[in-house]
Amino acid sequence: MNPFDHFIKHDLGVRYYGRYVDDFILVHHDKVYLKSLIPLIRGTLRDRFQLGLHPKKIYLQHYSKGVQFLGAVIKPNRIYIGRRTKGNFHDAILRQNVLAKEHKPSKVQQDAFLCCMNSYLGILKHYNTHKLRKRMLFKKLSGWWWNRVYLSGGIAKFVLKEKPMKIKHDCHYSNS
Repeated sequence: MNPFDHFIKHDLGVRYYGRYVDDFILVHHDKVYLKSLIPLIRGTLRDRFQLGLHPKKIYLQHYSKGVQFLGAVIKPNRIYIGRRTKGNFHDAILRQNVLAKEHKPSKVQQDAFLCCMNSYLGILKHYNTHKLRKRMLFKKLSGWWWNRVYLSGGIAKFVLKEKPMKIKHDCHYSNS
């Protein structure tokens, strides 16, 4: 897709452009200009890359309302986490609580917990979400999990607690 990036930036002259895999965003002050680019972009994607634009995923709106992109809402001078991502994180916490309530999670399930929760924490730490992470985890996450994990890096990553090693003491006394 590098040639597509060059097409947008250099051939079309779009200064504010971002792309991640197959999602991209264009920001320009002229709505008419942006509308004029749609057929050019559609044609280039079709002819050079055998790709298409999804007809229901083209959004034109004023930048001050924020632009949804990659699970976030981008506004001037600030990027917010999207409601859907926040809701999915909440749902993931509740699913983990149900699992712990039903039975003691296996080692595989505990590893899956770490992967799931750390994935969300990894996304959320890129935004101003410290209070959100703190509130959701400390108020919502089951105590069962807190007995087995701790947070590292300022609410950035879960780590399994080490099980204390049991030391066997063999004491032999002699009466001499």
